[in-house]
Amino acid sequence: MKKKVVLIAMACLLVGNLFGCGSTNTNTVSSSAEPTTAAETAKVSETESVGMASPGGKDEIMMGTATTGGFTYLWGAACAEILNKYVDGVNVTAQITTGGSENMVRIVNNEMPMGIAGSNVVAQFYDGDADEGITENKNLRTLWVSKATTFSVIVPRNSSYQTLEDLKGKKVSIGNQGGSAAESIYACLEVFGMADNYFDLQYLTMNESKDAMVTGTIDGFITNTSDPHTAMTELFMTGNFRFLDMPQDKVDLITSSIPYMKPSVRAAGTYEKQDKDVIGWGSPYALVVREDFPEETAYQIAKALDEHYDEWIGIASNVEGSTLDAVITNAYAPLHPGVERYAKEKGLIK
Repeated sequence: MKKKVVLIAMACLLVGNLFGCGSTNTNTVSSSAEPTTAAETAKVSETESVGMASPGGKDEIMMGTATTGGFTYLWGAACAEILNKYVDGVNVTAQITTGGSENMVRIVNNEMPMGIAGSNVVAQFYDGDADEGITENKNLRTLWVSKATTFSVIVPRNSSYQTLEDLKGKKVSIGNQGGSAAESIYACLEVFGMADNYFDLQYLTMNESKDAMVTGTIDGFITNTSDPHTAMTELFMTGNFRFLDMPQDKVDLITSSIPYMKPSVRAAGTYEKQDKDVIGWGSPYALVVREDFPEETAYQIAKALDEHYDEWIGIASNVEGSTLDAVITNAYAPLHPGVERYAKEKGLIK
């Protein structure tokens, strides 16, 4: 499944290059790097420019997000709104993509200056993944980080399902292929020995999964996203769905087996008729660039997101928890020098 996800990301990248799919006219990024295949995702020279210069005007910056309606797009679009308002000289476009894998491919190939990906995908590209033919990209750097997601399983309220095992052979959605959530969920299923043919896996977006649950087209919906999420809010407003309990031994197994996963709790009352905490695990999402991304721009981005955090939450409530402290604590790839400089000025790192 992992190889399929990366290949889908590469296919979208190639189609975008050939036919303009998934790109905008405002993207001025240029690159001398040749596109690579998934098996050749190579480390790009740290000295190459990200190509954002726009003489006489604002620097046009494409930010890769994911499909509309998902956490990544909402978080990224709100981020772009803050940056365009408070960072002089830039115009950031929240670009719709297939998700974290495509974003990372485009970033390492110098086709896009910044993008959002789950920590699982960042780790895959930063450290390299021999099984997927991805070489390490140690020039990746972190601009900002969200709070941790929460892995959870949604089923019809009146169903007999009580455990993940009860869904064996059933139609279960885990998110769209190429998205960070689907990748991280699949990694968890691999740890449980439930990958491949254990479920009848469906690869639907958050909104598609919501609709399929309402119509009864699927039996379950596994998520790994931050809260509150609009699709989940709408789903639970019907009063017809509930979360499965995750036993502590599953939490312990995942957090001991996957380094970027941490224990996570969805507080009671987050969604309609959720009368108790949902215990699980999760990982943060990160806004990632290459090390050669302009230091002053990175500094101003960090400053804007920190100083206008409350306004950012006002645009998208799932931003809550995306603080400078979270950036320092949860970043997988090293902080960009501009972000590091801002954090030092704030006295959070030495």
